[in-house]
Amino acid sequence: MKKHSIFLILIVFTLFIAGCKYDFILPEEVPVIDNSKPISFATQITPIFAEKCISCHNNQTPKLTADVAYSQVVPAYVNTASPASSKIYTVPNSGTHYAKYSTTEAALVLAWLKEGALKN
Repeated sequence: MKKHSIFLILIVFTLFIAGCKYDFILPEEVPVIDNSKPISFATQITPIFAEKCISCHNNQTPKLTADVAYSQVVPAYVNTASPASSKIYTVPNSGTHYAKYSTTEAALVLAWLKEGALKN
């Protein structure tokens, strides 16, 4: 009986060790944003909002569509004095928010904020 117990413990221990696996997660590289021309709200930022935000926030009054995104979002969620602390940049990447920016999208939104969050 003692041999069976030792053998069983050895099998369980072997399965435990063999079942452990670590997947290496490589960080995404932050892309370099071309600063030679200004970031366009209409063509570069609005599509990010349309994909990430409108799917959940479309039942608000007034509806958050691409047309009214600037007038509704920027005054409430943009801090041009401290762009990195703007809610439009920090909330989507918080652990509690459903939609997440990709590294590329986050870099683009931050660059747009640093340019003054212009409606262009």
